[in-house]
Amino acid sequence: MAEDLRSYWDLVEPIFQHVDTTDGAKYSKSIEVIPRPVLLLFAAHFCLSELHNGGLLQFFWNSTGIMAPEAIEGFEAIGMLELASVIGAAAAPLGSPYPRDRDDRWDAMLAASGISEDELTGIFKQQAASDDGAGLYLGFVAATAELGFDELTEQAWKLASTENGGFQGAASRYAQQFRDSMGLP
Repeated sequence: MAEDLRSYWDLVEPIFQHVDTTDGAKYSKSIEVIPRPVLLLFAAHFCLSELHNGGLLQFFWNSTGIMAPEAIEGFEAIGMLELASVIGAAAAPLGSPYPRDRDDRWDAMLAASGISEDELTGIFKQQAASDDGAGLYLGFVAATAELGFDELTEQAWKLASTENGGFQGAASRYAQQFRDSMGLP
């Protein structure tokens, strides 16, 4: 049997610089050689990092949002089915297939908001008038309020620390099982 891992991060850290989330084609190419279980841990980790830093809107807004399908699958793989369901519920309004391109994801968020083009223009003009460098993002905050990202973020935070012993424990157990099954040192 292989030596015990200290943390799931022992498997995730080596691929950190290899995953390119800048666009769909680069992302697909960059993950080709990464073992699926390691990719799923990586995606779940970065989904939670974004959630804890700024919530679901930030996750979908940022380039790491490209990994939402893998994050959902990752939470399922480590036995955090409720958390996977919450992230899936947040991603569902963005459409199927899930928009891997960041601009397409932004468009999908705005379309899912149900706000008319004129109302969106007004929101973004108001934010631009008071722009302190964050106007575009704050426009998205206002425009996507009806998508329930704030409530889903709260649910995700709670589940991340409680479901299946919390993310750190669940992810580390999964990583250890993967490493043992592969006979890795």
